Amino acid sequence: MGFPEVAIYTERILVIAGIIERYVMEHPLAADTPEGIRSWWVASERQASLEDVQMALNHLVESRCLSRVALTDGTVIYARAAQPH
Repeated sequence: MGFPEVAIYTERILVIAGIIERYVMEHPLAADTPEGIRSWWVASERQASLEDVQMALNHLVESRCLSRVALTDGTVIYARAAQPH
């Protein structure tokens, strides 16, 4: 019997995730693509690769801090998850 796969995130990914999480707390209506997030939201992490940002985004979606939305043209954007009332 197998165990469910659990993602292990490095400290670097968690730092990037923290930057993204702070950004959406300060800009609750912000939404962007992974490339836009890398270029603008985490610009302070100059060495952040698109892969690092994607892993951080995956972590934030899994922890329900962000939502992943696919637009009709197939573009995927990320935004602050709706907060329960």
